[in-house]
Amino acid sequence: MPYYSGVLPSVTARAPRGGYLVPRSYAPLIADKLTLHGLSYETLDRPVDHLRTEVFRATGADSSTAPFEGRMQLTVQGTWRAEPQSLPGGGLFVPIAQPGARLLITLLEPQSPDSLAAWGFFNSHFEQKEYVEPYVTAILAAQMLEQDPALADEFRAEPAKDAAFAADPVARREFFERRHASWDTRFAMYPVLRTELIP
Repeated sequence: MPYYSGVLPSVTARAPRGGYLVPRSYAPLIADKLTLHGLSYETLDRPVDHLRTEVFRATGADSSTAPFEGRMQLTVQGTWRAEPQSLPGGGLFVPIAQPGARLLITLLEPQSPDSLAAWGFFNSHFEQKEYVEPYVTAILAAQMLEQDPALADEFRAEPAKDAAFAADPVARREFFERRHASWDTRFAMYPVLRTELIP
């Protein structure tokens, strides 16, 4: 029988220097979970504008095919990146400087196997909502190509760089959708933010 003398992590995360920011829409849910686990937090009474934060944007999200313990679980792929955000009052600041910091990271890092994200509490953020119909996108794309020569050059060069893009009509349509003002910039964005500062 093999003897395993050590444990190797399959997922690692860097703790934010300041802590986590939870938007007002999730404050009651997250506050309940934090309290249940003996973790401290503060309510943000005032709005916070253009705070230096890190945002997790998913590049992939796989949901379970069947519920487990009553929840549809989710596995996300993606990265954190610096991106200023504003929060209305009523959200939470969860400081990393507390005795249960490791548990806090386990709960709020989206790629943690036992995070609130993995247990499906934020699934709606990773669902593509109804969007512009493809035939409307075709009309918008023609207008965008006509009005923006640099965009037209970029679009024409893309198939030569990426064979998958050249063969995928959905990817070509999304090229224009992502650059149009109607694109949902919060799609696939994890709602909990990291911050290096204490607001």
